Order: sequence, then structure tokens, then C-alpha cells
Amino acid sequence: MHRRLFLSAAAASALAFAARPALAEPMTVKWAYTHNGMFKGHRRVAIPAYHINFIVWQQATAAASIGARSRLAILLTGVDIPTLRKLTDEAYTDLKAQFTAAGIGVVPETDARAMVAAAGMERLPGNMVTVGGGPGITIGKSVRRGFVTIGATDAPALTAYRLPESQTGLGAMAAATQLNAGARMYKSAWDLDANILVPSLTLDFAAMEASTGGMFGGVASAGGSIRFRIDMDSPTWTLNPASGGRFGTPGGLRPVRDVVSQTPFATVEEGGAGVRSMGTWVDENYQTVARARGDAVVVNLPVWESLVRDAFRAYNAAIVGAVAKAVIG
Repeated sequence: MHRRLFLSAAAASALAFAARPALAEPMTVKWAYTHNGMFKGHRRVAIPAYHINFIVWQQATAAASIGARSRLAILLTGVDIPTLRKLTDEAYTDLKAQFTAAGIGVVPETDARAMVAAAGMERLPGNMVTVGGGPGITIGKSVRRGFVTIGATDAPALTAYRLPESQTGLGAMAAATQLNAGARMYKSAWDLDANILVPSLTLDFAAMEASTGGMFGGVASAGGSIRFRIDMDSPTWTLNPASGGRFGTPGGLRPVRDVVSQTPFATVEEGGAGVRSMGTWVDENYQTVARARGDAVVVNLPVWESLVRDAFRAYNAAIVGAVAKAVIG
């Protein structure tokens, strides 16, 4: 059984930087697929919701055999909900500013809210939701994540678009919900002469992996590395109304790959995080334990916030670039 957590490749000196802000390197987001039909015909955009999904918990589990099992859980610490809300509001404000700078109009929040209300779409209670982090069953190996989804204050989270599909485990159902919700907004969007955008940026803090050592068992290992990244599961859902608002073109932008930063931003405190709802586990002495502990990933808050800002600026710039290419050329 092996459990190990590494700092990122650039973090040989990570323990020394804790009191020192660091400059994050630029990030660049490239979309896997775009086409002009997603945006053509309208020089304005409506942003009825802006979400950021903050990954805050991960668990890698490997079960090679009864006697070869391993699990490692990590928890992001040093960041509170008010900070997540502040950064999400900044991200939404930045997107609007980038559109304005590019010469693309943004529908006022009052009109975007009216559009959502007319479509009968549900907002997330409290403008946030926490998902994952509970017990589960692993056969072989698994990596699970828990996250907090926050909506911007002036563009609150929508239930239909709230989560990255791969994290819900209900991708087809989620996609159907989004299409149905979008269809109810075609007429309002046409009347506003605007394309609809619903960004859902996912930010992660580690790359975890589990190994069982082969098909027939062997050494079980669970581990990973601490590194900040824009997860490729960061869709921006789109809707281009057409023909008087009777129908339109639904679509979406999604990064072609994860965008990883090498900037160190945290230290690791082994056993420093209480993981409350991880179920039971059999330890090395075959004793059942009702509650396990995990490693705490303790952020340097100024550095982590700087990385979040670099991430949403890059993500927003990619959105604006895709729209501008279609409507301005």
C-alpha cells in the first residue's frame, strides 16, 4: 500500500514561499471546437448566469486485493466562502469589461434576469451548491472530487447549467435539461438581439491518481501532485436565437485540454484535514475505522487568488475571442 502526495514540479521551494506573494504565469485557453453559427447575426450577448466550480476535495482509492488497498484524501484549506463569492463576482465583471473593450454589447442584468424569469428557470438557492465529498464504493480504482459551485451576484447560478457534466455522472440528462432550458429562452434572446452565454469555469488544485498494479492485483497506490489548473471540463453553454425566436442554434465551448500552472501556491499538512463523511475503511491492521483523515492543502491566499484571477481572465478572453471572430471578423 502506497499513499503519497507531491507538490508541483516547481515547488521544491514551496515551503519557503508561504509568506511571499508570487507572480503567476499567463494562461491560455483554447477551445476544442467552435463555429461561426454559434454567434453570427447578433452583436450583443446576454449572460444570465456565470458559475465557477471550485474543486475543494479529492480522494484517490485503489483496491488491488483484500490485503492491498490504499486511499488518499486531500482537502483545500485556507479559503472561505466569502472569498469564493468575491472572486466569482470579479470574474463576471471582467467578462463584461472584456466584451465592452471588444466592441460587443452586453445585455443589462435586468433584462437577463427577466429572460430567466420568463423561461421559468430555477436559480440555485443561496446562489451556491456543494457537491461530492461523501462515501462511495470503489471496485479497482477511482478518483472522486467534491466542489463548491458559486454564481455571480449579478448573474446568479442556474440549476440547469450549474455543474460540469463529468462531475454529475448524469451527462446525458444534464445536456437534455440544458437544451430544454435554452429552448425556453429563444424568444427573449431574439427580442434582445443577443446571443446567450452561460460560463461554467472549473478550477482544480491537484491531480490525483490511483493504481492497482495490474489486472490480477498487486501493489495498490494512491497519490497525486498539487498544481493549480483550469479543468478542461469548463463549458460555456451558448444559444444563438434565429427566425423570430422560434428556434436557434444551441452549442457550447469547452477547453481542448487542462490549462496547468506551475506556480506553487500551497503547502501540504499530512493528516491535517478531517474528512467527515468518507464512510468506513479497513486500515492496515484490518481494523474498521469510521472516520478517516486526509492531508490539508493549505493555500497561500494572495498567490492562490492571483492564480484564480489569471484563470478567469484567460477563460473570459477565450470566450470573447470566439464571439468576436464570428460577429466582427
